[in-house]
Amino acid sequence: MAKKIYAVKRGRKTGLFNTWDECKAQVAGFQGAVYKGFMDIDEANAWLSGSTAASVAVKGTPVRTGEQTSLFGEEKDAPINEDYVIYTDGSCLRNPDGPGGWAAVITKTATGEKQEISGGEASTTNNRMELTAGIMALRALPEGASTAFFADSQYLQNAFVKRWLVSWKRRGWITSTGTPVKNQDLWMALDAEVSCHEVHFHWVKGHAGNEDNERCDRLAKAEAMKFAD
Repeated sequence: MAKKIYAVKRGRKTGLFNTWDECKAQVAGFQGAVYKGFMDIDEANAWLSGSTAASVAVKGTPVRTGEQTSLFGEEKDAPINEDYVIYTDGSCLRNPDGPGGWAAVITKTATGEKQEISGGEASTTNNRMELTAGIMALRALPEGASTAFFADSQYLQNAFVKRWLVSWKRRGWITSTGTPVKNQDLWMALDAEVSCHEVHFHWVKGHAGNEDNERCDRLAKAEAMKFAD
């Protein structure tokens, strides 16, 4: 089996690294780190030299070069080159403070093998379930794995793609309007998980016939129903 190679374009040190631990040492906690995993050393060198279009993880936030320029939105024709594909969803029956559930469908790209995980709480909110789904999905992956992360929650997506999270942390978890960031505990947990992987975020329209998105929706609602009166 070919061994994965990690390329760091911006970090404490740049270049190629043979293990995720070596790569992580250069990018973890480094503001604006730019890195990507490859299965071919020539592709890695080409990306470092800027001679090829690629999907790049910037502290977990995707940057598209070449023809694919959308940072946020469903990229129907984008190839999946990551190790895993994740779909997540959250549900709350009486939002806020009603019974809720979360779910994720995780597919291993090389084999097509699917894993389903889900859970719920008696009193929660839809947004907390969306974030919990993301946390639990990423925790189920091997450290350093690359993943295409699909969610229909713009609340979750915008924090990374529009870099809200970076601004919140810079202001000490205060929003642009001067109020405390809601769900800070879950945002901190999700941020920690994203920093341990190479995550490319995508948006998928909910209830539009996507098989894995629909499956997450059903699983999340079933978990919420376990706590219903």
